[in-house]
Amino acid sequence: MEVENGSLLDVQNLNVTYKSTIFRVDAVKDVSLTMEKGECIAIVGESGSGKSTLAMAVMKLLPPYAAVTADKIMFNGVDILKVNDKELSKIRGKDVTVIFQDPISYLNPIISVGDQMVESLSSHNDKITKKEAYEQAIDLLKKVRIADPERILKMYPFQLSGGMAQRVFIAMAVSANPKLLIADEPTTALDLTIQAQILKLLNALRKEFNLSIMLITHDLGLASYIADRIYVMFNGKVVEEDLAEGIFSKPVHPYTQMLIASSQAIYHGRTRELSKTISEMGKVEKGRKACDFADRCDKASEACYTEPTLVKYNETKKVRCWFVE
Repeated sequence: MEVENGSLLDVQNLNVTYKSTIFRVDAVKDVSLTMEKGECIAIVGESGSGKSTLAMAVMKLLPPYAAVTADKIMFNGVDILKVNDKELSKIRGKDVTVIFQDPISYLNPIISVGDQMVESLSSHNDKITKKEAYEQAIDLLKKVRIADPERILKMYPFQLSGGMAQRVFIAMAVSANPKLLIADEPTTALDLTIQAQILKLLNALRKEFNLSIMLITHDLGLASYIADRIYVMFNGKVVEEDLAEGIFSKPVHPYTQMLIASSQAIYHGRTRELSKTISEMGKVEKGRKACDFADRCDKASEACYTEPTLVKYNETKKVRCWFVE
């Protein structure tokens, strides 16, 4: 079913709780987001903020002990909450694909790159011949800027560098011409030069395939390179959302401001000064706070004993803070 208005993904009031006999963790709390076809959104936050859980929950890729509830998860006109496992499996791997930060872990070490790519292409098209699949694999590797694809197809994953393995993984991810690519920290294990190359590649593929991308990252700098809109998460909640330029030109939530300051401090080699500043923040008595960020916020006051809601700041920005100027 195609969506006429261009909307690809519409998630409303998503909650994810990890449960066992000995613990309960509310990993995602009342999160809503939307994506248009061909758009790139970035979900940004520190480790444990719930950003990866959010992305995996959208396609029901979480383990059985994760309880997922939502008012709505609509993908390309399909209600994900209502489809059965067979229908969902058709969407996964074809309409939605995922790339991770350690691609070699997800490639079979004892099967050549070529055989894995041929198998992937054949799984999406049962009428394709092995020769045709091999030729398509060569073409895909060229699209991801691999100069000698025939040689790479003969290699095994352990023979590839991190950047080369990620390119192969991206080629396999776009082989089915998906509508949505979820990129979960795709450049974390790579050096800065290769990171820039991979992001440039993703942006080029996005335009060529009219691909929507959900980028999961802890690095606002990376998000600024490719994202149209950014959702900043802290402790399972969206604390600020806006167009990418709005996040950087006018960050409103103290956590967003801290993330940007952290990126700048790392770039300029001032991490020690930033660490000292952060350690001195926080004016709210521990144990009383309702705002999750209050213990780390230099603006916190009595008002922060009541949990803030996500409110509209302007036409594009929403913020979860009592001190919205």
